[in-house]
Amino acid sequence: MEKNYPQQSGIKAILLDAFNYWNRTISFQVMYSLLYFSLFFLGYFYLFRYFGLWDEFAQYQDLARTDFPAFNQKMQEIAQLPQTRNFALAVFGLFALINPLNVGFYKIYRKLDLKEKPQMNDLFAGYLGFDFFKFFGFYLFWMIIFTYANSLLILGIVWVFITLFSIPLMFFMDVKTFEGIGLTIKGLKRDFVTILISVIVALLFSLSGILLFGFGFLFTFPFWNAVIYSLYKNYYHENEGNLKQI
Repeated sequence: MEKNYPQQSGIKAILLDAFNYWNRTISFQVMYSLLYFSLFFLGYFYLFRYFGLWDEFAQYQDLARTDFPAFNQKMQEIAQLPQTRNFALAVFGLFALINPLNVGFYKIYRKLDLKEKPQMNDLFAGYLGFDFFKFFGFYLFWMIIFTYANSLLILGIVWVFITLFSIPLMFFMDVKTFEGIGLTIKGLKRDFVTILISVIVALLFSLSGILLFGFGFLFTFPFWNAVIYSLYKNYYHENEGNLKQI
């Protein structure tokens, strides 16, 4: 690994760069959001019915209006059923199945850097060949750890940060999951304040679309990926497939 450090950009430059990627890929973002939420909700309700939870819930739905404490008690009982646990595991798999869509944005942003024209099928870069199993496995692992870590809020937040750059590192540098986490931690140590502020702005902007009559969320939701890519470019350099020390 080379030991020279990359020239750092300020928060303003990083966010402007991210907004530029976001502004130039609006059509891809709308397609991504439509696909992501359609697949998630269709898959979620299919699994809810498949595991018989819809029928369990329907038995007690009238209690929600007439006796909410009793309804809440029944929901707790349903939550203890074996099929509920199986449903939760299946939702982890659903999450892992649709999240490789995020990978496509990194290919699209890279094409913009290279002054190439992105194509809509670039959005499916995370599903090509062996890469699909790599990213599917990562997202399944990520979701399981996040779910348990999130029982203590601070651990869930820590998990988000130490895996922040895992996907672009895996995609562009072909690193393994734990190697990507290690490199992400090095990046956080290098300039945590800049990364923290950028992530907060990304989160606020991504959620801001909800205020625009709801459908604005389709446009702002993927902004998170643009910020991650802009930060990744600032802290990690690729050199003929080798990693540079950050």
